[in-house]
Amino acid sequence: MLEDVDPPEVSMVRVLIVLAIAIPIAIEVVTFGGLIGHYLGGGGAGPAATPTATAETGGATVDDEILTATAATERVDAATLTEADNGTRFVLTVTVTDPVDGYELRLGAVTTRSGRTIEGSGATTGRLDAGEDGLVTGTWQLPDGDRPDTLAVTVVSAPGNDTPTPREYTVDFGDLDT
Repeated sequence: MLEDVDPPEVSMVRVLIVLAIAIPIAIEVVTFGGLIGHYLGGGGAGPAATPTATAETGGATVDDEILTATAATERVDAATLTEADNGTRFVLTVTVTDPVDGYELRLGAVTTRSGRTIEGSGATTGRLDAGEDGLVTGTWQLPDGDRPDTLAVTVVSAPGNDTPTPREYTVDFGDLDT
């Protein structure tokens, strides 16, 4: 009965062995390449990085530091959402401590959870010297019932007499109380 069955082709067995070895190796190479690309291609710290603050709630809330990649400490001091007839008013106050010489924090546009980008009031700390703490408060008029999702932030540093170097970051927000 078994004598009637032809043995499988040797070339088919070789193909199956090659596939059994090659597929796991290809998966490992892609995974490792993704990790290396993340750190070398802009996912790590440096000028090309876009750090995003993440708290346990999924983003920054009051008392959270928003830019861990900078020398200074930028902490959300207050964040309020006020419902009004013409929309939701978002007010954010950030305290800057321990800046390097020639440091400035600028609050830019807010992107809402619905995807709209709302320009702010152009709030800035102004130029801070080393050891000088700063405070910046920005306001945005959001569509009715909408909530902030991200904030564009620019840090300008010019230690000593160096040319000012702006770096842009995106800060994610968590659930902010109204």
